[in-house]
Amino acid sequence: MILRPNKSLIEGRVKRVTRVTDGIGADVVIDVLECKAADDLDDFICAEPGAELTLFTAEPDAIEAGQSYRLTARVLGGPNGERVVVEAAEPQKNR
Repeated sequence: MILRPNKSLIEGRVKRVTRVTDGIGADVVIDVLECKAADDLDDFICAEPGAELTLFTAEPDAIEAGQSYRLTARVLGGPNGERVVVEAAEPQKNR
């Protein structure tokens, strides 16, 4: 499955970061404050404020539970389905 280009900016507070057992990376659970399109691309995530969202990060040490972040993320697709992947994590003052 090939998805057209997409990118989202997600602001929220990270609830937990759980390392995957079968390799590098972690699942990040965030309480969404805002989710919008970035760089004139489509927002495929479309998370509503108050929603809980799970994303994958290849750099789990860059994200800390209990902190607020602005995450840049994409929905990537492959033969086994799709996954929401963090591209960048910018710490924010706790809101």
